[in-house]
Amino acid sequence: MINKILFSIFLINFINAELPLFKKFPTLKDKIAYVSFCDLPTPTHKLEKLCKHLDHQNIYIKRDDLSGLRLKDATHLFGGNKPRKLEFLLADAQKQNAKTIVTYGCAGSNHALATAVYANHLGLNSILMLKSQPNSKAVRHNLLLDKFYNAQFQFYPNNQVRSVAAQKLLSQDNTAYFFPTGGSIALGAVAFVNAIFELKEQIDNAVMPEPDVIYLPINSCGTTAGLLLGIKAAQLKTKIIAVAVEPEEVKDQFENETKKLFLETNTLLNSLDKNFGMFAFPETRFNVNKKFCGVEYGLFTKEAVEAKKTFKQLEGIALDGTYSSKAMVALMDDVRNNKKTVVLFWNTYCGIDYSNLTNSVDYKELPEEFHKYYCQDVQELDKN
Repeated sequence: MINKILFSIFLINFINAELPLFKKFPTLKDKIAYVSFCDLPTPTHKLEKLCKHLDHQNIYIKRDDLSGLRLKDATHLFGGNKPRKLEFLLADAQKQNAKTIVTYGCAGSNHALATAVYANHLGLNSILMLKSQPNSKAVRHNLLLDKFYNAQFQFYPNNQVRSVAAQKLLSQDNTAYFFPTGGSIALGAVAFVNAIFELKEQIDNAVMPEPDVIYLPINSCGTTAGLLLGIKAAQLKTKIIAVAVEPEEVKDQFENETKKLFLETNTLLNSLDKNFGMFAFPETRFNVNKKFCGVEYGLFTKEAVEAKKTFKQLEGIALDGTYSSKAMVALMDDVRNNKKTVVLFWNTYCGIDYSNLTNSVDYKELPEEFHKYYCQDVQELDKN
């Protein structure tokens, strides 16, 4: 069975490995492990109804909600921004003969869920080391889907206890492969360098004009760092507005982490192919919007819930209360005062309803620490 899985992976990789980044820098193809399961390129199109609603001519969306593996019935496995990173991270894990993937997240983590889905798809085990967060329908959905995809998951009260547990686990199991929250390390960020070259091809093919600004949520910073590096490497003039989804723990947390990951990713790619240059961090093309983060991670805001409802009514695309709806609030707030920009909303959230899968899972099958999410109400702003 495992041999069949590996042959299938090799075949998919052979057919689809011509990523835009690899076409631009062919040497990288032989030096970076990569396994293809995302449905790329993700579509880009104008948000006609939102444009009319906001009296703006040029608002587009990058549909990474549809990034998940396309199945024979044309449905997708779990998507969003995380599977792009996992194409590189899980390929590296396979290269190192890993059998178990270990990662961090909060209870409803999209990253942890994506890790469970695609580790399972590749015949690997997954261990999700999770912390608490405010309750929501998305948290309930994701935990059941974690279980459906055979993840092991454990609850930890804080980062310190979790870190000690992770170190112990990794020291005892040499087949375990670890990456942190969001897959936000240099190798994961490479996926979004490629994503910009993918977007550049769409621009060159007149799918959309070059955006003046891209809006997306920011937390673990890997997606933002990769996009910024891609913008420099692809010689675009686009600016990034990264919308914070929780308050900073330290001053300039998101800016500093993005700069660090930008440099680490740039150094990695340059070390593998000198034709990929070293770039100065684009200070003038990066801004973190901290106005709409709310008071706690995972806690919805009235503005975000309203934007979520409006966007769903207009465009039929689901956003989430923790991440993407906060980015949409910032976009709506900004474009009302600037009608001339070409705006791209990078949708990082997979809003597909997988209740056909989760209905087969009883929450009592989860570790007891997670039962509270089903015995207690969801937060007030998520009840309607």
